[in-house]
Amino acid sequence: MGTQLAFVTLLLVSSAQSLSSPLGDPVSAIQGLVSRNLGPQYVGLFEYDVISDQAGSDVFEIDSDSKQNKPVLRGNNGVSLASALNFYLKYSCNCSISWGRDGTGNQLNLPHPLPLPNTKLRMVSPVKYRYYQNVCTVSYSMVWWDFARWQQEIDWMALNGLNLILSFTGQEYVWRQLYSSLGITETELQQYFSGAAFLAWQRMGNIKGWGGPLDNEWIDSQAQLQKQILNSTRQFGMINVLPGFSGHVPDAIARIYPNASLIKSAAWGNFNSTYTEVYLLQPTDPIFATLGRAFYNLLIAEFGTDHVYNCDTYNEMDPSSSDPTFLANTNGAIYEAMAAVDQDAIFLMQAWLFHSGFWTNDRIKAFLSGVPDASMLILDLNSEQEPLWQSTDSYFGKPFIWCLLHNYGGTRGIYGNLTTIAVEPLLALHASGSTMVGVGMTPEAIEHNPVVYDLMGEMSWRQDPVNVTAWVSQYAVRRYGSYSPSAQTSWLLLLQGAYAYQWSWSIKSVVDRAPDFVMELDLNFNSTSIAQAFAGLVQASIRHEVSPEVGPYHYDLVDVGRQTMVNLFYDLQTMFTLAYLKYGQGKLNSSDEILALSTAMIDLLIDLDSLLGSDTNFLLGHWIADARATAPVPSLADNLEFNARNQITMWGPNENIEDYAGKEWSGQVKDYYGGRWSLFTLSVWEAVSSGRTFDQSAYEEARFIFEQAWSSTVHPYPTEPQGDTVAIALGVYQKYFRSAAYIQERYVEEVGMDVVGNSLYGGPSQPWTRDLGQVAFLCDMNPTCVGFNSAGILKNSTQPLSSVPATTLYLKKT
Repeated sequence: MGTQLAFVTLLLVSSAQSLSSPLGDPVSAIQGLVSRNLGPQYVGLFEYDVISDQAGSDVFEIDSDSKQNKPVLRGNNGVSLASALNFYLKYSCNCSISWGRDGTGNQLNLPHPLPLPNTKLRMVSPVKYRYYQNVCTVSYSMVWWDFARWQQEIDWMALNGLNLILSFTGQEYVWRQLYSSLGITETELQQYFSGAAFLAWQRMGNIKGWGGPLDNEWIDSQAQLQKQILNSTRQFGMINVLPGFSGHVPDAIARIYPNASLIKSAAWGNFNSTYTEVYLLQPTDPIFATLGRAFYNLLIAEFGTDHVYNCDTYNEMDPSSSDPTFLANTNGAIYEAMAAVDQDAIFLMQAWLFHSGFWTNDRIKAFLSGVPDASMLILDLNSEQEPLWQSTDSYFGKPFIWCLLHNYGGTRGIYGNLTTIAVEPLLALHASGSTMVGVGMTPEAIEHNPVVYDLMGEMSWRQDPVNVTAWVSQYAVRRYGSYSPSAQTSWLLLLQGAYAYQWSWSIKSVVDRAPDFVMELDLNFNSTSIAQAFAGLVQASIRHEVSPEVGPYHYDLVDVGRQTMVNLFYDLQTMFTLAYLKYGQGKLNSSDEILALSTAMIDLLIDLDSLLGSDTNFLLGHWIADARATAPVPSLADNLEFNARNQITMWGPNENIEDYAGKEWSGQVKDYYGGRWSLFTLSVWEAVSSGRTFDQSAYEEARFIFEQAWSSTVHPYPTEPQGDTVAIALGVYQKYFRSAAYIQERYVEEVGMDVVGNSLYGGPSQPWTRDLGQVAFLCDMNPTCVGFNSAGILKNSTQPLSSVPATTLYLKKT
C-alpha cells in the first residue's frame, strides 16, 4: 500500500503542469482543410486573414480582393476561418460538404473561376461554445476509425463551427497506468475493461468486462490515435473535453483499499452481476481525491489539457443518498479532484441523469451547488425534445449548452424537427434569466439525417431564426448541384412531414425489431409523404434533373427509399398479424394468406438489401472490416468482429439491450433481420398449416440460437457497392408503387361508391401508407383483399355497396 501511495504522491509533484494545450495555427489549419477537401490546387485561390474576436465572441468574414481576384476568408481562429469557407461554399458556390464515406457526401462542383462575393458578409457567433458528441458517440460511430476518418470528421466539425469537442479516445491507456501503479493485476484489469465496442458504458460505470478482453496493444494504438486527434483539433483552436475521474473503479480496488467507501452500482441493462454492479468509490472518501489527482496528472502528462473535463458519475443510476448536503459534497469532491491538479478546470456534465425520477428540483439544486458556477458547464442533452433548463431555472445559475440529441443508438430513420432547430436555441438564449452559453450536437450516433446537422451547424452562427422552407429549398440545390423541380417537391414533402415531426427516442422500424405479432412502434404518420418524396427523387433522375453521379443524391435516394420500404413492411406485418388472429379466433384457415404475406415480407427485405447494397454508406461490410482493421495483430481481429456484430444486434450476452443499436445496412437486413423474419413467419405458417397454435416459446428459443450464432460468426461482407443505385431504385419504385395505368387495368373503379365497414384491418383502420399505388400493392399481396377506397382503406368484402360522395372504390377484377 505504502509504495502505491508514494508513487501517487510523486506523480502529484512531478507531473502537474508538464504539458499545456498547444497554440493553434489558424492559417495552416484552414489551408490543410482546403487541400484535403477541395484539392491542393485550391489552396492558393483564397486569401486567409486572422482577425480579432468581437468582445470575446468568435467572428468570421467573407469578402473579396478585387486586385487579386480572390475570395477572402477571415476569422479569429481556425474554426471561424473554416466556418467562413463553409458559408462561402454553400451560398456563393451552391456546394456542400457532409457526411459520406470517402467523400461521397460532398457535392463540390465548384464554379470556375471562383465567384467573388458581391458584398462582405460578417457573422458573429451568438454563443461562446459550440459543443459536439455524446459520450456514446465514440462507441456507436467512431470506435473503428483510423486517423484519416478522424481528420475528415475534424474538418466537418470546423466547417460547422464546433469548438468544444468531446475527446475520449485512448483514455484506457491512462486508466491502465493508474490502476497498474496501485498494484491491480493484468487479470483484474481485463475483468474490468469491456470490449472495444462497449467502452462508453464501462467508462460510465454501467458495465464491466463484456466483450473483452481489451488487448494492451489495442489500448496503446488508441492512445497514439488520440494524440493525432488532439494535435489536429488544437491546430483549429478547438477546446478538447477530456475524461474526468468519476469514481467508477475495478473490483480489485476493494483489495487495494479494504477500508474504502465503495458501493455497488445498481444492475444495468439486464446484465447479470458478472458484467454489471460496478464499484463506485464515493467521491466524499479521501481516497477519491488521491486517485483523482493521480489520474489527472497522468492524463495531462499524456495528452495535455484544454482545461475541460467530463464526468458523469450517475449516468442512468441514482446516488446512494438524497441528503442535500451529501449531494452537494459529492459533486464538489468530483470537481475538487480536477481543480487540485488544474486550477483552471471546468467540470462539464451531461444533464441526462436528471431525467430520472430521483432528481427533484431541490436535489438537482443541492447537487449543482457543490461546484462554483464559473467552473461548471451543463449539457442540456435533449433540449429539442425534453429540455430541463426551463424547469430548473437555467440549472440554478450554472452555464448550460442547448443540445440536439436527436438519435439513439444509431438506428436509421428519417425524422427531426427543423423548425425547432431553427428557432428554439435562440429563444432559449434570449429567455429571461437564461444562463445559456452554447449550442451543441449530442447524438448517440452520427452519419444519418445530414439535413438536421447541416442546419444545426448554421445555428452556431445565426443571430435570427431561419425560414426553414426557403432554407430547405436552397439545401436541395446545393446538395445536388442543380435545381430540380422533382427534388424540390420531395424535400418540401419531407419538410412538411418527417422533418416537422416531434419524434420520440423509440423511433425504429419493425424490420430491425425482434419479430412478433404485436410490435411496439412509434408510428410515423408521415409514411405517405415519405413514399411520395421517394417517388419524386426517382423522377428527378428519370427526367435528367439531377446527375446520377452526385454522391449526396445517391445517398438520399437510398435513404428515402429505405424508409419507404420499411414503412411498407409494417403494413405487410400488420396484415400478417391480422391473418393469424383470424385463424386463432377460428374464423378461417388463413394459411394461404399467411404464406402470401410471408413471401411478400421476405421478398421486400431482399429488395431492400439490394437497394442498400448499391451505396457505400449502407454496407455492413465496412463496419466489420473497419473493426478488424483496428487490430494491431491479426489474432485480435476475431474478437473485434464479435464486438462489432454484438453491439448492433444482441447488445450483450442475452439480448440485454437487443436491437437498440440495430442498423439497416446491406448484409444485416438480408442475413440477420431477414433470417429472423423468415424464422418467425415460417414457424407461424407451419403451425397454421397443421392446425396448431403457434409455439411462442419454441420460436423465441430458436431465434436466440440464431442471434447468438450470427453474432459470433466470423465472415466478411462486401465493402464495395453492388449495382446501379438509380436503376435499382427505379425497380423498387415500379414494383412497390402500382401505377395509375396498372390500377385501371386490374381494378374496377366505382366513383362515388364505397363498401361501408368491412375493412380488412377491422373497423375503420387503414394501412400506414395512404399512397394509392402502395395501397394497391398491399391489396395485391393479400388474397383476402378485394379492393380499396380512395382513402386507402383495404376491403375484404364487396358488400354492402353504398353511395358515398367524394369517395372512389377500386375493386379487383375477377
